[in-house]
Amino acid sequence: MINKLAELSDTKKIALSVILIATVAIIIYSNSFYASFHFDDHPTIVENYTIHRFDLKEIFSTSSRPILDLTFALNYYFGKLDVFGYHLVNIMLHIANGIMLYFILLWTINTPHPNPPPQGGRAGEGVFSAVNFRVPLYASLIFIAHPIQTQAVTYIVSRSSVLATTFYLISVLLFIRAFKQIAKREEQKTNDERLYAPGSMPYALSSKLYYFGAFLSSCLGMGTKQETATLPLMLLIYDFYFISKGDWKVLKGHYKIHLIMFSTVLIAVYLSFSGLKMFVSFDYAKGVPMPQEVPITSFQYFLTQLHVIPYYIRLLFVPANLNLDYDWPITRNIDLPTILFFVLLTCIIVAAIMLYRRAQLISFGIIWFFVTLSVTSSFIVIYDVIFEHRLYLPSIGFAMVIAFMISKISNLKIGGKVNWSN
Repeated sequence: MINKLAELSDTKKIALSVILIATVAIIIYSNSFYASFHFDDHPTIVENYTIHRFDLKEIFSTSSRPILDLTFALNYYFGKLDVFGYHLVNIMLHIANGIMLYFILLWTINTPHPNPPPQGGRAGEGVFSAVNFRVPLYASLIFIAHPIQTQAVTYIVSRSSVLATTFYLISVLLFIRAFKQIAKREEQKTNDERLYAPGSMPYALSSKLYYFGAFLSSCLGMGTKQETATLPLMLLIYDFYFISKGDWKVLKGHYKIHLIMFSTVLIAVYLSFSGLKMFVSFDYAKGVPMPQEVPITSFQYFLTQLHVIPYYIRLLFVPANLNLDYDWPITRNIDLPTILFFVLLTCIIVAAIMLYRRAQLISFGIIWFFVTLSVTSSFIVIYDVIFEHRLYLPSIGFAMVIAFMISKISNLKIGGKVNWSN
């Protein structure tokens, strides 16, 4: 079917790709619409009378995730405790995320045809090459259909991960579009200095609107889940990889927009500040109290995550024995397995940096995985040291890497070599 899509015009390719992504998601999660409330769904939704009263003042003054709670309040307002509406929203957000990932990659790796065919040309004569079309579609389908997403999509309260990813990807999309508008402006100024004098371009206004949209989406994401705090850093890294193309001088020229985006982190810090001392402790003697367990220090949590992250990676490659509620042991001392895992993860990160020139998308995908996972898998102690829904946003990096590799290998001729460059 994907080969058939490749023979169509660009507009039809994109339209059918979007339909395919949505259809796959609906088919996979069609049996989850009536899954009941479980675990944290009860205190967060079923027994949360602030949400039942739709008390906006209390939601925004007491909740550490007010935007998330607002969506639950809207669900309750329209459908009370009918689980169908809650699952419908989760699935629709999941579909939207898959579609946005498609466009992010399409705009990232696409190289415009130097002489695009006129409108009405033959089918298959489009702006995008087959490889550039396939990678976004492969990545989106991997992301949408991967079994590791089951918990994030079907466990209602895990909407926090799905919704945060929605705002995350919206910001990335608008950030990319803003720079594309600037590129169009510069190109037209070059073509006709008289008609396109500085300040007269409609692209200048539209780029500012895109920037504002990215800023607003980042603010909403910060109010949804704390993992969105990594967004400004990922935008900076994206800029370095694909916009500034490794030129530090060009990147430096974008400092204003990056400072504005980094300022949104203050929202996540503010919402988390009151309880921050409950979750971070470098005191080896005291640590952070854990339910029915011996307290754990931030360093011990970090050691534990050195075991958890390789398990996450294994689940991405082999999604077997998925579990909603793990009983994961705490690593309290540095031992040989911990050292080996540290070396392994360090090697992966170093490999990502070294691949920057030869395979940018693979490099970027690996960096995306580690950066977006850093909030829950570093030094900030969380009562549950492992949860599969925490892989929802990081799995996008995995999807990028696998999609790129599949696309390159599928085009490999017998006896040929793979060109890993973008």
